[in-house]
Amino acid sequence: MNPEENMKRSERLRQLGVGAQLKEMRHNSGMSTRKVAAALGISPASVNRNEIGQRVPGQNEITALCALYGVTGDLKKALLDHAAESVDTAAWVERGRITDELASLVVLESKATEITCVATSLVPGLAQTAEYSRLIIDGSPVEPDDIERRVKTRLGRQAVLSRPDGPRIKMVLEEGVLHRTLGDSRVWRDQLFQLIRLQGQANVSIRVLASGVAARPANNAFSMYQLGDGAPYVFVETEGAGVFVTDPSEVTPFVTTSQVLDRAALSEDASGELIRNVAEGFHLESAHLAHQQPL
Repeated sequence: MNPEENMKRSERLRQLGVGAQLKEMRHNSGMSTRKVAAALGISPASVNRNEIGQRVPGQNEITALCALYGVTGDLKKALLDHAAESVDTAAWVERGRITDELASLVVLESKATEITCVATSLVPGLAQTAEYSRLIIDGSPVEPDDIERRVKTRLGRQAVLSRPDGPRIKMVLEEGVLHRTLGDSRVWRDQLFQLIRLQGQANVSIRVLASGVAARPANNAFSMYQLGDGAPYVFVETEGAGVFVTDPSEVTPFVTTSQVLDRAALSEDASGELIRNVAEGFHLESAHLAHQQPL
């Protein structure tokens, strides 16, 4: 892919993310596209094009939309920055700003034909239970009032798992993930059983990379989204931030890593058995501790 085509892909990703956020803002305001169009003096079709990512409105239009929806502060600044920024080979995302709603991920998940998640320390968001998700978010620097909204958003993304025309989901978990309780064995046990339930779905594959295999584990957790336009998009998770990778030369190592891990991971049956054994171990431990509690 030449630089011009890569820039188009990066721009498209940026448009999708901004559009998803604008749609979320409009829904939260309770306004229809017609009411928004009338208030701004534009056509309903223009509002729709903004929300499906066919165009990114300019800064004046973003300012007007934020005023209409009552959006201020960091979210407004982030949207204005997106409207003004030049296109890069990767679109940086700062958690707690526009990606509070993970707008770009929501769009990619809804449009992907296949999603591959490689987990190095935590269960991927698409497979998390509410309590496990809450445990993770509660341990991050987030305002208490914001925790439940983030949990709700994360669980809402999981609708893609059961959508009739939904993508094929492939998850590879390093074995260490299965033993990281985050300090709550009961929540973790329920999360492991959730993985087992998901593995029973025809479109979901969950496999474990055993700790003793020779394959080198991934440096960071990442998700890869195969869309109809060919080359995949990659989202890499790092401490406090994430990055979308669109340049094919930068995407290729992630494709290679996922292929290596796919060959090295346990089969679905063996992975399911391992997950069940670990889960039942936590179940027995919890029952034993409960039995020891004084009356």
